[in-house]
Amino acid sequence: MLRQFLWLPGVFLVLAVLADLIVTCLQAGEGRLSRAVHRPLYALVQVTARISGRRRVLSWTTPVLIIGTLTAWTLLVWIGWTLVFWSQPGALLGADSGLPATLSATFYFVGYTLSTLGLGEIVAPDPVWRIVTDVAAISGFFLLTFAITFVVPIAQARSDRRELALHLHRAGPGAQALILRAHTDHDRGLLSLTTDLHFILNRIDAAHMNSPHLHRFHDHDRQDSLDISLPALGEALLILEGGLRTGAPQGLRRALASVDSLTRTFERIHHRPLPPVPPPPDLHPLRSAGLNVAPPEDFHAYLHTHEALRRRLHAMAQAGQWRWEQIAQVQDDLE
Repeated sequence: MLRQFLWLPGVFLVLAVLADLIVTCLQAGEGRLSRAVHRPLYALVQVTARISGRRRVLSWTTPVLIIGTLTAWTLLVWIGWTLVFWSQPGALLGADSGLPATLSATFYFVGYTLSTLGLGEIVAPDPVWRIVTDVAAISGFFLLTFAITFVVPIAQARSDRRELALHLHRAGPGAQALILRAHTDHDRGLLSLTTDLHFILNRIDAAHMNSPHLHRFHDHDRQDSLDISLPALGEALLILEGGLRTGAPQGLRRALASVDSLTRTFERIHHRPLPPVPPPPDLHPLRSAGLNVAPPEDFHAYLHTHEALRRRLHAMAQAGQWRWEQIAQVQDDLE
């Protein structure tokens, strides 16, 4: 008796996946289904990295989350259409035997229909169920198309993230080291931290707005990791604006706005209490390098107005299991 109503949860599953595909791949956000898959898998990788003491375990977030998402989409659509066809006895028949398909045979039929193989071992004798078979095949094509739409932007965004992270690592790697090297070694001086990074910061910011789940992806090595290089850049920009009396370099406000926007999408995707405000940086190395440094009380008052941003930068570093000392470092040998 209940079997004839199985098409209701079946249709619900299919529509839920299609809605999640549209939200995740075409809209600026993350579908509820994708979020439900990502959060426990991400938490599992985080706990594994913390217990094992190996931060590099976090680099597995990328394959785990991608495979987990694609698997969930595929299985739910597969199960959904299986319930739809199984709800009506005789909807599917064996091509040779003419007998009603079993549950396992129905599951098999849906699998090769979604993959558009069309083997023909099981057939739908009724015209209505033939049309339903066509709809299932079309949904399988949509699933494959959206899966590609999901994966390709991730690869591009990760390439951009690594480009920025590598650039900042070689220019820093810490916040004050970024300023010192820009001041002493770069032909464009402090502009190398603002105008030179404007376009790639905008590109990465836009990618994370469209796909905020990118904030759950981590990289293997420090030089590739956005979750340490971006906090270092953000702290350096704050020092440039509030800690120096030389005047803000051109493009600083735009660069700082991009960093702020990235930290806001990070906070929205992680949904966890923010850590304490990190301690104010000691500007003595900058003063020793000949830079005109603001008085400590003025700088601390400026940092007080940006506590929310610094807490988000701290949270981003913690998510990647980095210490704030690694962000505030001045010399390369401080690990």
